Amino acid sequence: MAAFDVFHYGHLLHLEAAKKMGSLLVVSITHDDYVGKGPGRPIYRHGQRSALIRALKCVDEVIVVKSLISAMKIVRPDILVKGTDYKGGLDQEHQDYCKQYGIEIRYTDTPKYSATELIRKLNG
Repeated sequence: MAAFDVFHYGHLLHLEAAKKMGSLLVVSITHDDYVGKGPGRPIYRHGQRSALIRALKCVDEVIVVKSLISAMKIVRPDILVKGTDYKGGLDQEHQDYCKQYGIEIRYTDTPKYSATELIRKLNG
């Protein structure tokens, strides 16, 4: 699950890599009310963000949710794919949920980009 607020090249690389790990790529987008990126975020509403992600060739389906657990309850994935920034491990609640339901956790090895840093640079 991600905000995908201010979509960038790193997001695209991550989603393309995730698609290669399974047969169907369902992307969960954080609902506006639960994006914890600070004041003024998200810049784009969840409807706009989900439309952008849905338009990508590598994406099969998009859902809007409040949390990663709620996304996994809806989708019931075989594989959960996270980015390199999570390679140190997911928080314990998510690890326990995946273990309980037999969900394999995988990580992409794509470069890390930051929309937040991009926004900071643009704001001077």
